[in-house]
Amino acid sequence: MKKFWLSQFIHDDKGSAVIEVVILALPLFLPILIYFSAVGHSSMISADIREIAQQSARAYITSPSQDFEDARLQTVINKFSQSVLIPDGIREIPAISVTCSANPCLTPDSRVEVTVQLSQPAGNMSGIFRFINVRPQIYTASDIQIVDAWR
Repeated sequence: MKKFWLSQFIHDDKGSAVIEVVILALPLFLPILIYFSAVGHSSMISADIREIAQQSARAYITSPSQDFEDARLQTVINKFSQSVLIPDGIREIPAISVTCSANPCLTPDSRVEVTVQLSQPAGNMSGIFRFINVRPQIYTASDIQIVDAWR
């Protein structure tokens, strides 16, 4: 008796591993992919905030006089927001606070601490993960610079 060609494929085990991977493994990898995406986004924001704090502190202590301190800080924040934060999808402007160990701040050998804080409101992730809600987060970084002794 001659077998039909369809019955040969039904009883053949070839390709069953591919089907198992598609049916079982891919749905298990989806949560891992979502988790790594969220962790990567959060660590990217943290690194950006640390960089803003460092650059702001450096701009602050290298000001020629106290008249330019605030303008230099605002320039750093605006430039960084336009070139780094907005392209990464962050629309909020970070808040900056400056603490000095001496008065006036630009006294030689004084310590200047710049703290940057960014509040990310609650929202959704983007792309195919837009159904996932993200809790509000606050990112904070600070940097301490010492004013040049030869000022």
